[in-house]
Amino acid sequence: MIKIPIATEKRKLLIFEDEDSMQNVLAEALVSERFQLEFVSKEAIGKTDVSYPELILLDHFSAPLSHVENYCEKIKAFFPNTPLIVLSAYPLNSFCNYTSHMDLFIAKPFDLNHLLSSVESCLIEG
Repeated sequence: MIKIPIATEKRKLLIFEDEDSMQNVLAEALVSERFQLEFVSKEAIGKTDVSYPELILLDHFSAPLSHVENYCEKIKAFFPNTPLIVLSAYPLNSFCNYTSHMDLFIAKPFDLNHLLSSVESCLIEG
């Protein structure tokens, strides 16, 4: 009989989320699912004390405007090979200048099962 090894090490996710209530929702959904979470603010993009993640979640809380910093591009500059999932209440067509830097877009409100399957899918593909 062949034994298949079970992964015991948690997958590292870096989450750019400033809102406590959303951090709680994400933590409750993802921690029980084999993930180690690191919540940071957008000001931490590019800081050396942020460890290298396997996947990044970015909660884009404001509508992307041409004069506002492109967080997706900045994140990808520091983590070019790491999958980036953007969560936002704004529709995807609002992010026309950002889409080349994101691997997946999830509209809020979202189903937690959809989020989990999206994270798993990006980790497999990534």
